[in-house]
Amino acid sequence: MKFQTLGSLPRTLTLIAFSASALYGCSNSNDNNLSDTVAPLIDVQVSSAEGGTFVVPDGRLRVTIPAGALSEDASLAVTAINPTTLPSGNLASAGDAFNIDLSASLNAAMQIDMLIDLPPTHPTLAELSVFENDVWNSTNANFFRKSDNTLIGLVNSGGVYQAAYRTLQTESGDAVTRGEDIFLNETFDNENFFGGVVGLHELLNDLTPAQAVSVGAHIDVTKVPQEIVDVLLSDDFTAKQVALDSPEITRALLRADAVVGVKATFGEDGLSELATSAGITCAVCHARVDSTDFELSEGVLTPLFIGPLNLDGVPNRQIDVGTILSLTPFAVNAGQETVDFLQAFGPGRFDARALPDNPLEDGLLNPTSIPPLWNFIDLEEQGYGLNWDGQFASTEDPNNALASRAELVYDLVMHANGAFGTESSGVPAQLSFLPAQALLDAFVAAEDQTPGNDIDQQSLLDIQAWQRSITSPAPVEFDEALAEAGFKLFNDATHAQCANCHITPDFTGPERSADIVLQPPLGVLADGVKTPGLRGVSHIAPYFHDDSAETLLDVMDTYSGRIVEQLSEAEKQALVEYLKSL
Repeated sequence: MKFQTLGSLPRTLTLIAFSASALYGCSNSNDNNLSDTVAPLIDVQVSSAEGGTFVVPDGRLRVTIPAGALSEDASLAVTAINPTTLPSGNLASAGDAFNIDLSASLNAAMQIDMLIDLPPTHPTLAELSVFENDVWNSTNANFFRKSDNTLIGLVNSGGVYQAAYRTLQTESGDAVTRGEDIFLNETFDNENFFGGVVGLHELLNDLTPAQAVSVGAHIDVTKVPQEIVDVLLSDDFTAKQVALDSPEITRALLRADAVVGVKATFGEDGLSELATSAGITCAVCHARVDSTDFELSEGVLTPLFIGPLNLDGVPNRQIDVGTILSLTPFAVNAGQETVDFLQAFGPGRFDARALPDNPLEDGLLNPTSIPPLWNFIDLEEQGYGLNWDGQFASTEDPNNALASRAELVYDLVMHANGAFGTESSGVPAQLSFLPAQALLDAFVAAEDQTPGNDIDQQSLLDIQAWQRSITSPAPVEFDEALAEAGFKLFNDATHAQCANCHITPDFTGPERSADIVLQPPLGVLADGVKTPGLRGVSHIAPYFHDDSAETLLDVMDTYSGRIVEQLSEAEKQALVEYLKSL
């Protein structure tokens, strides 16, 4: 498919002109190392009141200026260029480059449509790039229409533009391999807390597989003993039910290390019938398995989270940490108020301040959603803050904000013997803003009470490297025409206004909001919740920091009429389809 053209200049003549580009200099102010073709492909006057759509002769570029977008009537000149500086790093050329010269400023975005060479393959994206200060950079508002191989970009000024491929960045190497092992297996001896204080192993000894799955435990089927697999795949439905109702089977799964993120000890020699202690790893919340349908009764298939391990960054949204903790001896002995408090967390949420002996304790019920783990290299380059309050962000070189946050989690949430926030920490705390002095004092007091640091720096750097190795999953299926309409709505600065906060190529930004959800956040979140990145958002329902929106349409219902003017049902659905495309 080609755009309607202004003239009949053949593609071959355009290419000849393109190759002769060294003859003329580019008129754009950001034209370092660039040169123009012999003559403009578009050279027109544009009425501010009417705007218009203008297409180069071979149809590979279209510029649309909305009515009223120009500050005054203006000239528009579009020239194909042959850049001597090409996109580099994680950017690569995806098509022709053009100088778009406007003699007036824009008070609303103009649209640039470019045909590109080949459709991108995930995790590579098609984006409009702009040449500024001698380098190519991605623009923020892009949509790829696969049906006709067209890249659509919205920009607020003229300039030198080129279609580009941007590959989401990842880290690789030995540190990533070590970091994955730490993520899956390292407790840093938090058995001292979860076994010695909480009594997690006592709960696990009496927990049936059916109960474990009901509270969101995930089972790595590749580690399940063969005799248990044989029962689950057999036609003996009675034996299946007996197995699912047997704590002995749970203990067998723990002994085989098949329960994701849970490490049980069976005596010093490993021969005890009952677990004698237990700890947890990051994987209990941040890893998942693909569910499998089992025929538990004749003709009825039941999905269970017993399947292959999937380390794609999608969190375990089924894990109900609060309910699990509420069943332990610690919670039961503390009384019904503690049990009720923990059970109020809900699946996929956790209040990091709620465990005993925690300097972060604020006395409030404030569980937050378990976040995904992906795109950290790109997000951090775009100023992304970690944690829902955005408190962890790069403040030093090298950027070790991820390692710093990992140290806080291992030390204060998972109760290893660490030293976060003190001179003995594994890495200096990298914070975008300082916590209250009382909390800083509490970190020091905690270190004085349990001196030493078992969380070594190399482990923190390795877990950081592993987290930086993951990109968001490919988009789910979506309606292309609706998604394109949603893209334009998303970037409408006066109506839907989504891009007013989600301003970067991966849809984050510096804004924090305390009113985006129906119930204002509490405690340390009362000052606002960060602007999260949106790539992969269709994979992580429910939404918001408090999981208060079950679906993307629920997000739109919460947003519409409260944060912005009322959106129509058609507009909300279009925005949903656009979010599904990310």
